[in-house]
Amino acid sequence: MPPQRLSSGKPTPVTVRYRRSWSQIVARSRTLVVGLIGLLSTAAFAGGDGSVNVPLDHWAYEFVERCEARGLLHGAGDGIRPLSRLELARLVLRVAAAVDRGQGLTRVDAERLGRLRQELAPELVEAGGASPAQVRKRIDLRGPGPLLSYRAPEGEILADLLFRQQTDLLTGRGRSDTETIHRTRLGGSVRGRLHGLGYRLAFEQTREQGSRTYLTRDDVFDSRVEIPQLKDGLADYHHGIGYVTFGLPFGDLELGRDEVEWGPAPGDNLGLSRNAPALDLVRLRSRLGAFKLVSLHAALRPCPDRPDSPLCGGQASPESYIVNQTARTLDREKYLAAHRLEVAVAPWLDLGFQEEVVYGDRGPEWSYLNPVMFYWAAQSYLGDKDNVMMGVDLDLHPGHGTRVWLAYVVDDLKKLKIFSDDFANKFSLQTGLLWTDPLGLRDTDLRAEYVRIEPWIYTHKFPINAFSHFDSPLGHSLGPNSDRWRLGLTRRLNADLALGLTAGRARHGYNELLPDGTVRNVGGDLFLGPRPGDQRDTKSFLDGVLAKRTQMEATV
Repeated sequence: MPPQRLSSGKPTPVTVRYRRSWSQIVARSRTLVVGLIGLLSTAAFAGGDGSVNVPLDHWAYEFVERCEARGLLHGAGDGIRPLSRLELARLVLRVAAAVDRGQGLTRVDAERLGRLRQELAPELVEAGGASPAQVRKRIDLRGPGPLLSYRAPEGEILADLLFRQQTDLLTGRGRSDTETIHRTRLGGSVRGRLHGLGYRLAFEQTREQGSRTYLTRDDVFDSRVEIPQLKDGLADYHHGIGYVTFGLPFGDLELGRDEVEWGPAPGDNLGLSRNAPALDLVRLRSRLGAFKLVSLHAALRPCPDRPDSPLCGGQASPESYIVNQTARTLDREKYLAAHRLEVAVAPWLDLGFQEEVVYGDRGPEWSYLNPVMFYWAAQSYLGDKDNVMMGVDLDLHPGHGTRVWLAYVVDDLKKLKIFSDDFANKFSLQTGLLWTDPLGLRDTDLRAEYVRIEPWIYTHKFPINAFSHFDSPLGHSLGPNSDRWRLGLTRRLNADLALGLTAGRARHGYNELLPDGTVRNVGGDLFLGPRPGDQRDTKSFLDGVLAKRTQMEATV
């Protein structure tokens, strides 16, 4: 077991006067102003569609990536996810056009293209790629569709139920017993349109149980957890999404709770990944030819200070008030502002630039509500008290079945010691390769990836600014002071069945718990930033208590 960071203890409740002033109410409502600012600042971009988003766990994203590698798609801008349903429909039309020009698909890819044409039939009509009669002729509309549907002149309602059963078997060196974890998910989703407004609601209730005893949040196998109910032999938790989208002449505006993922890697990126629960956000998306822009402002939840969250001790607000003879702690405010620009500079090359800033203990900042503001300069203007990250990446897909990506992130920079080992110089690197149908093996993908995350990255001297939502990382799941390489092979037997084999090696340098009970902070804890007395002039990659893990994974 890695050494646990000592908590500074829970704050002592004090009685304060709890009253909202008019200025506080106005400050809390400022997030909505980003919509108006964005509409004015992106007026030159192409019009939006207002359709709802494709969930991040949909297999269509992997299909789009594969089509890019095979040269069927260029300039997709799929480093900004989720894609809208209409945006995906346009990509499907481009793939179909490439096939019509003589570029072939494998048997399984042809099946999956047919599935997408069926699922996106209304959006294909809207995208102008087919008339309703052509869609009916080319697509069997009698196939799978929403469980319930209702259509009227004003719009439509489409509803589905969700049931998912997943079992994980974990065994290997260092384990006294083989571990079994069962997760049963039950929920549903509703989506549709109303007078041009798109909407989507989704809810999942999960029960996790098996060979574990659930005493703390760290015992829950699923990382994307809000507030779980722990009951010794099982854990109950849920995840909800609900938002509306507006299609405007110069972009899309989305309001509500939704997921976000940015970057060239599928699934786990250095900037924004799908590791954390959904965010309450305002999001703008616009496009101008080869340029694609997205900007968002989101409310985050601090690391919960609860008895079942030992890593989060001492991060709650010291302010509380007494009601019914009970002290109630006030929640601290925490926000994320982020924007990303992608441009297809060539048919075989996409470039991306993004910034993210996490700040808290105050209402939304006007400087961060501006979607075209350079956040690094805004942070300096506001007193250098927030946590800003900046990253660039490139996505190469020259055809011949290959795709290569490279991402580089700067969390902080000490300009006078830029080439030194000062802890403030925090960089991360991620690179990967996708090779489709290697050596003539049809419907097969070979993937290789390496990630290196320097000490102290994602952390901050003010814990409220840690790059996290609840206690889940907003960025890469490895956390600071880590690296990992992975090699994976996937073989698809048909559109519904795939076999996978993955091997990987990960290393992480944990902070060291000394015999006197203090912690030697080497920058290996997302929630413990630099403190007075820490060794700040030098850093050593993988310093501290080094943990190594070799993982072999087989999936069906």
